[in-house]
Amino acid sequence: MQYLNLHIKKILGLAFFLSIGLFAIQAQAQTVIHGEVKDVQQVGIPGVSVALKTSATTAVVTISDIDGKFTINSNSTYPVTIVFNMVGFNTREVVVTRPGQPLVVTLEENIRQLDEVVVTALGISREKKSLGYTTQELKSNELSNTKETNLLNSLSGKVAGVRITNSQGDMGSSRIVIRGETSIAGNNQPLFIVDGIPVDNSQLNAGGATRDFRNAIADLNSEDIESISVLKGPNAAALYGSRAAHGVILITTKTGKGQKGLGVSVNSGISFATVATLPDFQNVFGQGSNGKFSYVNGKGAGVNDGVDESWGPKMDGRLIPQFHSNGEAVPFVAHPDNVRDFFKTGVTYDNGISIAGSDGKYDFRLGANNQTQKGTVPNTEIKKNNFSLNANYQLTDRIKIGASANYIVTDAPNLPGGPSGGRAAGVMLQFLWFGRQVDINELKNNRNVNWNNSYYSNPYWNAYYNTTSQQRNRLIGDIHLEAQLAKGLDFRFRSGTDYYNDRRKYKIKYGTNGTPFGSYAEDGYTVNESNTEAILHFTRNLTSDFSLDALAGFNVRNRTYENNYQKAPRLAVPDLYTLTNSRDALTSSNYYSKLRVYSGFASAQLGYKGYAYVNVTARNDWSSTLPSSNRSYFYPSVSASLVLSEAFHWKSDVLDFLKIRGGWSEVGSDADPYQLATVYDFQTAYEGNPIQTSSKKKLNPDLKPETTRSTELGLELSLWRNRIRLDLGYYNTNSFNQILEIKTSAASGYTSQLLNAGKINNNGIEVQLGLVPVKTAKFSWDVDLNYARNNSEVKVLDYDGQIQNYTIGSSGGVEVLASVGQAYGALYGTAYLRDEAGNIVVGANGLPKADPQKRVLGHFTPDWLGGISNTLTYKNISLSFLIDASIGGKIFSGTNRTGNYTGVLAQTMTGRDAEHGGLYYYYPGNSTANGKQLANGGVAPNGETVYEDGVVFKGVYADGTANATVISAQEYYKASYNISEAYIYSASFVKLREIKLAYNFNKTLIKKIGLQEATISAVGRNLFFLYKDAPNIDPETAFNTGNAQGLESLSLPTTRTIGFNLNFKF
Repeated sequence: MQYLNLHIKKILGLAFFLSIGLFAIQAQAQTVIHGEVKDVQQVGIPGVSVALKTSATTAVVTISDIDGKFTINSNSTYPVTIVFNMVGFNTREVVVTRPGQPLVVTLEENIRQLDEVVVTALGISREKKSLGYTTQELKSNELSNTKETNLLNSLSGKVAGVRITNSQGDMGSSRIVIRGETSIAGNNQPLFIVDGIPVDNSQLNAGGATRDFRNAIADLNSEDIESISVLKGPNAAALYGSRAAHGVILITTKTGKGQKGLGVSVNSGISFATVATLPDFQNVFGQGSNGKFSYVNGKGAGVNDGVDESWGPKMDGRLIPQFHSNGEAVPFVAHPDNVRDFFKTGVTYDNGISIAGSDGKYDFRLGANNQTQKGTVPNTEIKKNNFSLNANYQLTDRIKIGASANYIVTDAPNLPGGPSGGRAAGVMLQFLWFGRQVDINELKNNRNVNWNNSYYSNPYWNAYYNTTSQQRNRLIGDIHLEAQLAKGLDFRFRSGTDYYNDRRKYKIKYGTNGTPFGSYAEDGYTVNESNTEAILHFTRNLTSDFSLDALAGFNVRNRTYENNYQKAPRLAVPDLYTLTNSRDALTSSNYYSKLRVYSGFASAQLGYKGYAYVNVTARNDWSSTLPSSNRSYFYPSVSASLVLSEAFHWKSDVLDFLKIRGGWSEVGSDADPYQLATVYDFQTAYEGNPIQTSSKKKLNPDLKPETTRSTELGLELSLWRNRIRLDLGYYNTNSFNQILEIKTSAASGYTSQLLNAGKINNNGIEVQLGLVPVKTAKFSWDVDLNYARNNSEVKVLDYDGQIQNYTIGSSGGVEVLASVGQAYGALYGTAYLRDEAGNIVVGANGLPKADPQKRVLGHFTPDWLGGISNTLTYKNISLSFLIDASIGGKIFSGTNRTGNYTGVLAQTMTGRDAEHGGLYYYYPGNSTANGKQLANGGVAPNGETVYEDGVVFKGVYADGTANATVISAQEYYKASYNISEAYIYSASFVKLREIKLAYNFNKTLIKKIGLQEATISAVGRNLFFLYKDAPNIDPETAFNTGNAQGLESLSLPTTRTIGFNLNFKF
């Protein structure tokens, strides 16, 4: 904590000092000039810089409003020159000869300037036309207006080639992958950079199916973000070296630059979350087995009352003793919404304020934001406070210094999912065994009772008493300097840090079913990364034809990670949650790691006549995690672009812009710390004596970094004055020398060893298409479409060819594999035994047989991703909607597997009675030993009891004849529980991701109440599926944020949100 306070004091103190300046407003005699700025179609242009030109300088005075209108005060004598400037339009100067002269100024689009300058690696701004790779940028209004509590979710469907998956309802983590997985076993998520500072996006002890902690990038506040640039491949990110293989997300935060005087911005929003995707439950049969149930104690004393399945009697109002009736027989009826009614309407309050100012010497922005989220699971809450400061000061004409700080305090009294272990796990486990007759209100009103006491505690007991809390303090900040050493030569220095401590407490209450003595644990993490960087940047026109943009620099990176965990396995005194209150010896673990990387890098871009460019980069990293012989590794890249429309003068009324580009790069990924030397493992002490045993993992003293080589080609096109914009890209990426932990024979003394082995290929295409079908004086319609197809293949796992499969993760008997010759993420599990014709083979008992040889049942990677957004603008009103799609790929559903077995799902109704297609059968002589016989017409020949839940599994006997053996519906739906193939579904979906309606208040009117601008908006997110194949689940749900995707296992339901926002500035 002292270390954290020291950082806060240093960075905030310097930033505050830099933001202090004199700000004076001088009143002088003025004349007022009114006017309007329009485009060639006579549509008002908002946001145009309107400046008064004096001497050789131009001072920005105002900007045009939403209608393109402006008012400017002049102290100068006439005539005066006014300069109009806007990105994407030609700058225009207009001479005003007399006071009161009305101005209507028309600006022409400059197609060359559209999106002309973009932020690239190391924060260097370059002309977009000069780039030999593709980038995509999102502006602040596309992020903050969505009001997503996890920043990554705001990117869904908006960026070509980017795949976002979510975990655990409305408070869970998110995973982002760009252009497919390039590492077989390592982290596949991109590097995040905030204002030049690498920041952590770890999840830290991913919760799996029952517990989830948000990924660290969710700490950021979208209101502080100016833009996000996605550097998609190694070509774009090569200057980041050993962490660039999976792409880079560049986040630029807001500053006070351009603010005239002192400005105050206020944002306030509220959003409501409701459960969007719950299983479709049946409401005909209740708790029990074989049609029978009667409650005594919930542990088996009654008739099947210890059974937690819904194969019991029909819920037709018959009188049966139940858990809340004190032995009295009461109507046995369905409660169709008993699961849905457990969940609440979640509410998120988001309120913030920022103050910004600037003049010729300084600029600053100070912001504060509070977000309080109450989740859909009862008693869950996350409170997050963000404090940001960004300041710069022009020390001299040549030297500028600055600092930034973002301090985040997160307090989560209870997260959904509960502590892992025993039956104190997430609620969806219980709800998929939940008796359909259970009245949830009876459980809500008395947490001490439950419908079943063999396995579970009351779900409200779990929600309120078995809790997981989290407190996190985080500081992201830097100090920086820019110095102009000579004409065209500047020096940049930056030293930044990302530091946070994360404290978690896990409580299980005394008396919890499965953990009768309760437990208590504390889990603490401390993560710190510091980066110091210096860059020399040189730009010059070498001749009238050639230009040079070059840089060279170095970086020193230090990272430490620490974890300390202690647990009291059983409490001595009920409800006293301290580590000293333990009946048993504490269980504990701790881990500490440190790494250091030195880097040197250089880049040079040579331009010819403003239409041809060649760019080369080089970076060398020296990592402490690799052996001295392999510690130094070099990463080069080369790219080129040619603007054909300018080189060959092809521009016309139809063709605005045409460019081709291409590039090649090599980047990599180093190892985790301490992977070189085999060490001893500590074991539990015996009678006070420490015990150490030889590690079963053989490490590698000759370890090399993973290496990724990529080739990229592309085309950019603009037609009809930018009414059509097209960006096509193709990439081919090979990643080799993969760092893998391979299983080995125990005879060697080890169970696994670390190798450089494996190669994976990803190749694909990306399309970005922008259209403006309609644009009039008052109305415009904009369409943006993106499409991406990625093909992956695991080429090699070991160069000797002895290893064909590598396990990435598993759940419910299904393994996720990297399998040679297959796409990454093969789902490997038990299949039905089939004959040569593909028919399922059943045994003499009428039940399906499992193939003794496990098989690949599909792959989680989709065939293609896409999104289409439409924005309709009429005067001050805009309406937009976003539809995105993920087509192809498979998912294994633990929800369907469990729900079929327990009989709670509606899809288990087929065959359960005659009304739902069940066959009549009987047991001859009423003896089950005689087997089932069909009862024609529903009548047994000798008056035996007739049942109506007969089913014949569609299949054949071993001899090929059709199956005719009758089984009960309960047997039918339980028969495939251990056959994975039965629960593999298509992961395809098309979703209405977002609808947004916004109104910008007329600036002339709101100025009367002292406001500069005001906007009110409503937004809906994750509204509903337009198409999906997988029943009862959201196929977008992830098991966790790791590489083992394609596994859905009892996750909390996803949510839809409706939000309302008000933003104003004065």
